Amino acid sequence: ALQPLFGRVPLETRLAGRDLLAMLRAQAELRGDAVAIRYLPDGVDASNAVTYSHRQLIAGAASLATQLREFGLSPNDTIASLLPNGPGTIAAALAAMAIARLAPVNIYLEPGQIRTLLKQCDAKVVLIPHDIPPAIAGTLAALQSDDGPAFLTIDTVTLTEGRDIDIPSRALSNIVTLFHTGGTTGLPKFVPLTAQNLAAGAIISQFAYGYTALDSVLCAMPMFHVGGLFACSLFPLVSGSEAVILGPLGYRGEGVVAALPSTIEGLDLSVVVGPPTIMAQLAANPPSRERAKRLRLFVNGAAALPKILGTRLSETTGVPVVEPWGLTEATLAVTSGPCDGENVQGSVGLALPYCAVKAVQVDDSGHALRDCSADEIGVLAVHGPMVFSGYLNRSAEQQPFFNDGWLDTGDLGRVDANGFVWVTGRAKELIKRGGHGIDPGMIEDALTAHPAVALAAAVGKPDAYAGEIPVAYIQLRPGATASADDLIAHARKHISERAAVPKEIILLPKLPVTAIGKVHKQTLKLDITARTAEECAAEVVGDRQAIDVMVEPHPLHGLEATVRVPEQFVDVVRNKLAAFSFRTTVTSI
Repeated sequence: ALQPLFGRVPLETRLAGRDLLAMLRAQAELRGDAVAIRYLPDGVDASNAVTYSHRQLIAGAASLATQLREFGLSPNDTIASLLPNGPGTIAAALAAMAIARLAPVNIYLEPGQIRTLLKQCDAKVVLIPHDIPPAIAGTLAALQSDDGPAFLTIDTVTLTEGRDIDIPSRALSNIVTLFHTGGTTGLPKFVPLTAQNLAAGAIISQFAYGYTALDSVLCAMPMFHVGGLFACSLFPLVSGSEAVILGPLGYRGEGVVAALPSTIEGLDLSVVVGPPTIMAQLAANPPSRERAKRLRLFVNGAAALPKILGTRLSETTGVPVVEPWGLTEATLAVTSGPCDGENVQGSVGLALPYCAVKAVQVDDSGHALRDCSADEIGVLAVHGPMVFSGYLNRSAEQQPFFNDGWLDTGDLGRVDANGFVWVTGRAKELIKRGGHGIDPGMIEDALTAHPAVALAAAVGKPDAYAGEIPVAYIQLRPGATASADDLIAHARKHISERAAVPKEIILLPKLPVTAIGKVHKQTLKLDITARTAEECAAEVVGDRQAIDVMVEPHPLHGLEATVRVPEQFVDVVRNKLAAFSFRTTVTSI
């Protein structure tokens, strides 16, 4: 009921022409000495936390902006960053957005991939950390040996005050960030976001999660993604909240996840943001509400959360678990479950203020035919001030829009009669491993290059921990021979992204194809879901012959697996399968 009321005030009135920097300045003027950032250098020991105020954050950004000005950058130039998490990383982002365009790059990619991205965004300067975590030392050393853009070393751990805190705000129409994202072409795609996109995202997130000056928000997602830099950090800071940064590597840091319950308790955090893997850990080992008295909200991000995990975490802690949905192209802010109202587990919630969501029926070429009715599955489309205007340096034909500026998300789903949005699949076929998008074309190209392979199709295998892991179906050439192990070894040599190497190769006499000769991946998705369900049930039953599995498309939930096992195993198998995101029905044989 509050969303329509909030949305009645025009967004322009709420923004008043301000970008994120101007919003942060307002916080510094209002509560300048209050803690803005709390940084745990090792990500674990709360007693070693270092704090910085709102005023110090603005001053730190001004100091870095002064250094960046010396490179003679124009507002349309690109400053890339290869930075771990830290207070200085947030300040550097603000400085870069004030001077030019910020392009954060995934620090865990291979050097060759990073070089391609730096070239694609035409980076003039690359920010690297003074204190380099061992996990990325080799990558940064390889990159610094190249001829190319200038490198500027910055302190990501501490904030240095500048003499002049009057760094410029940007016009709302200015492009201020470029985020690279996965695509279906195998080529890197950069998402330009304007100052208005980000400012709108901040206002929308403030409503969605109820951020106030009383909140302490956990930030352990990587800051080279929109989620870590904005959703977990700058958006709460704009609302006057405190951002708590768990070391340079966040959840990847040694011992960080194991210590998370005690960290939540020790810092008395109010909002915890994390992917399904973290929510699963907290469901199994929850923080004590006696010691974490302010804890009021868990926000699941990056990938779909299995319903049983959300229910378990909420019931064991008495704290709501909300599951937002969005994408980089829409600044992540599109839908969320109500943080203080009735949540519908399995749904990704309601469209947030100033955001609109609908399902669209499309033809075989992906062109919109009509809007779907309530509960009818189609391609989800979104519209609003948080939506970008198109990929960098791509033609009109390569842009993901329907008519009238509606963004084609590539996700399949439905909107029910009450306005709740349900995501049931992915039209784009990206494999989402722990929230990271893997292009199946990269896997297929590498495997098809093997002399024994006639056809290759990569799909995501459901995984209780990562959401999906990549697997590949292979059809060999007539008369050719190759084992699954041979093909995985070949893939390791020819796929530069380690996370994209298929974990399993399935050899079939013939891959299913459509009438026009394309591999029919929906058939393969049904098959890999059935194999997953059968493997899971077999771990309990022990005898595959005593298991019957059937997977079919479901009109409301995308896929549904019906599993039949001996009666004495029904409850155990049902609980085990509940950890997966696909819908299951378990009955006795």
